[in-house]
Amino acid sequence: MAKATATETTTELAPAAPTPGTEIPPVVLDLGKTKRKLIRLLKKGEGDLMEEVAAAVEAVRSNLGAEVEGKVLTPVVIVYERRARRRRTGFFPFTF
Repeated sequence: MAKATATETTTELAPAAPTPGTEIPPVVLDLGKTKRKLIRLLKKGEGDLMEEVAAAVEAVRSNLGAEVEGKVLTPVVIVYERRARRRRTGFFPFTF
């Protein structure tokens, strides 16, 4: 009985090194305090917030002009929630 051996080929794709002067700076868009329902719709790619993000991407595309010709701009949206600081109560009222 012969043993079958499988050879594995792996190809690693290294990210292309950008040439100097062709990098597009990141654009930060603050959507402000929003309701949970609007954030839920944004995660689905729908709603008013998604329209606002799409409008910002188009504004960046029009401002950069020929620099972004033929390139795909992908928006990255980060949603965060600031939580209230938990207060500790100790033996003394001034301990933290």
